[in-house]
Amino acid sequence: MSALSARDSTARVRRVVLVAGRKSHGPDGNGIHDYPAQARLIHDTLQRSALGAKLSITRAEDDAWPEAAIAEADGLVIVGDGRDGDLAYAPASHLASDTRKAQVEAAVTRGMGVAVIHFSTFAAEREMRTVLSWQGACFQWEQQGKRDWHSKITWAKGTLDALAPEHPVLRGVANTPLFEEYYHKLAFHPRAQGLIVVRALPGENDSERTVAWALERESGGRGFGTTMGHSLDSFRHNGVRTLVLNGIAWMAGLDLPAGGLQAPFAEREEVDHRLGLGPEPAPIRVAVLAGNAAHRWHNWPESTAALLRAWGDDPRITARVHTDPNDLPSSLAGRDVLVLNWCNWKDPAGMPEAARNALQSFVARGGGVFVHHFANGACHASLPEASESDWPWYRTLVRRVWDHRPIAPGPSGHDRYGTFEVKARTSHPLVAGLRTFPVEDELYWRQHGSEPIEPLLTARSAETGCDEPLVWAYEVGDARVVQSLLGHSGKTYDTAAMRVFARRAVAWAARRAIHGSAEGP
Repeated sequence: MSALSARDSTARVRRVVLVAGRKSHGPDGNGIHDYPAQARLIHDTLQRSALGAKLSITRAEDDAWPEAAIAEADGLVIVGDGRDGDLAYAPASHLASDTRKAQVEAAVTRGMGVAVIHFSTFAAEREMRTVLSWQGACFQWEQQGKRDWHSKITWAKGTLDALAPEHPVLRGVANTPLFEEYYHKLAFHPRAQGLIVVRALPGENDSERTVAWALERESGGRGFGTTMGHSLDSFRHNGVRTLVLNGIAWMAGLDLPAGGLQAPFAEREEVDHRLGLGPEPAPIRVAVLAGNAAHRWHNWPESTAALLRAWGDDPRITARVHTDPNDLPSSLAGRDVLVLNWCNWKDPAGMPEAARNALQSFVARGGGVFVHHFANGACHASLPEASESDWPWYRTLVRRVWDHRPIAPGPSGHDRYGTFEVKARTSHPLVAGLRTFPVEDELYWRQHGSEPIEPLLTARSAETGCDEPLVWAYEVGDARVVQSLLGHSGKTYDTAAMRVFARRAVAWAARRAIHGSAEGP
């Protein structure tokens, strides 16, 4: 095969091979170092980009090595772990064996481009000269034969500033802030050109803060890389996504359009469906029971409206609102999740028998439930003027209830309405990635119940002096239940983290993939 020319701008289709390593960090679905998911997203967005018709893409997952495809490839993209001494990480796929390295060297000699993303930039001392000639830069984790980082890793929030604004790979790349695990202070090939610098990173100069680069080899062929891409959420950033798409197309020898390659982010289910790996994403159908008229002071019309607005950022969620429990027998048919934002304050009728039966049947068939704020006080013997509405089964569904009675450990209460700091306590999917955030709300405490809970969100009460649990999740038979004590008014959802949580609560209860960034819109 004749050598490829990086300057060949003809319309011939370019063959790109995406090799994804195995997911290595955290539980499934968290998106962190989830290389198969990242490779699928890149594959899908490249196909949907302005140059999709000029690309033929072969994707291999879990560190499979498509030898025949690489032998004819115009570009090779590596998305995976990198060796870091004796730690339990796989070497970058193109460095995993002498056989692979020899094939890549032969392909690079004929002009194949090489692109590396995030952890796959790691290289050992003995490989550095070769790796730099392939891809232009690498993370230097080894010095004098020992695990001794020369390069650095820094979590930071910074803008993606262009070092070479005229370079084609930077066309259309947004420089809005990104909170990311940045690798920097890299080793560079003399011909490598820095593309993106994050000046929020520590370092003595722009070279030590460079996180993306390009290489045009003297002998022909190109290299591209970025140390961004810690998680799937990184690719929600328009700058990162366009940078990676541009870099791959450019290193494969294509000319880029003036605005770069702009393709919207897509969630896993949508990507998998387009790639023939899964069904078309189905809606998440929600029924909301809100009310009643006697406790409108609890702002349930406002909090219900705020929930609807939050759910609007997940196009899968469709919701119907009901203010009469008598609607439940018909409204739960075909629904995936019931949101309870209802309490029978001073209403002795409580939940009608037909509605009780419908709710129990819904839970028995595995329908999800989101218990919102004072809904935990419904159908309870301590309710003013409504003690006869008491429904013991409701306490099997709602694990912590508001009890007005002065019985041990004492009546339930809350801090004075105001602003307080909320902290995530676990890596549960409902709260993963949420950093401490303020919320304007009531801070409930001394809720009654003996069933075990794992607090997911907590806040320090000015009244009790303790970190009080505010959110937990559990299963009742086949049903998933999320209980949140937050949500006194729409103000609760002025905070982006709470809007993220509201969307996650519905998706998790429905046993569906959680969409969206922890940063939220």
